[in-house]
Amino acid sequence: MRIADTNRQGSLWQMLAYRLFGPLAIIALWEGVVRIGVVKSVFLPAPSSVLGGWAGEWRYWGASTLVTVRDIAIAYLVGTTCGCTTGLLIGRYRKVDLSIGPVLLLLSPIPIVTFLPLFIIWFGLGLLPVLLCGVIAAFFPTLMNTASGVKNVDRRLIEVAQNFSAVESDVLRKVVLPASLPHIANGLRLSIQLTFLVTPVAEMIMGDIGLGGFIWRSADLFKSELVVLGQLTLGAMGLSLFRTFDALERRWLLPWTARADGT
Repeated sequence: MRIADTNRQGSLWQMLAYRLFGPLAIIALWEGVVRIGVVKSVFLPAPSSVLGGWAGEWRYWGASTLVTVRDIAIAYLVGTTCGCTTGLLIGRYRKVDLSIGPVLLLLSPIPIVTFLPLFIIWFGLGLLPVLLCGVIAAFFPTLMNTASGVKNVDRRLIEVAQNFSAVESDVLRKVVLPASLPHIANGLRLSIQLTFLVTPVAEMIMGDIGLGGFIWRSADLFKSELVVLGQLTLGAMGLSLFRTFDALERRWLLPWTARADGT
């Protein structure tokens, strides 16, 4: 038992070493090429300069990060809720699909950021246009995947439930939604990516909101270390979001996948 525990602990340390080797090697190489002058620091600041920039602007950086987290969270929750609801209606009821489906298909290929000027005309400068762009980014992937999942539910499962006198609400809750969950999960995952990509860009265009505004103003001041700091922060946020979604998916949304792969 002790030998097994020792071997397991050793493999964990080995895995941790492998995970750390790549990032540390890249940081060391990055620092080195800047320090010896291969790349000028004005174009690519060294990691130590980025850390120094964070130390000098950590309050501003922290406030901007919290704003972007808030914007992404609000846009994602509103967009995915509306997308799941609309996708369920389109997938389940043919009349709804025929009435609003073509309109949504027409709107879905439009680049999301192109809506921002129209929102600015409607609502003026501020937070609302940014949030609306994020909501659209989260809405369409969830909508399309939910509708596809509902339409592909095995008709025999619905007929069995109806034969046992299940009302429509029970059919939706106990048959349609569980059978559609893999498609819905794919839509929710894609919505994270698109919301995360679109929201900081909209903030950047607005110029004074969140990490997008932080990066834009830093570029105006030629503070490349703060630009890189904002980019790295967005990368860390994105990684954290995907890891959190993976954990929630295995634990709550699709728990059978965790059992299937033994995790």
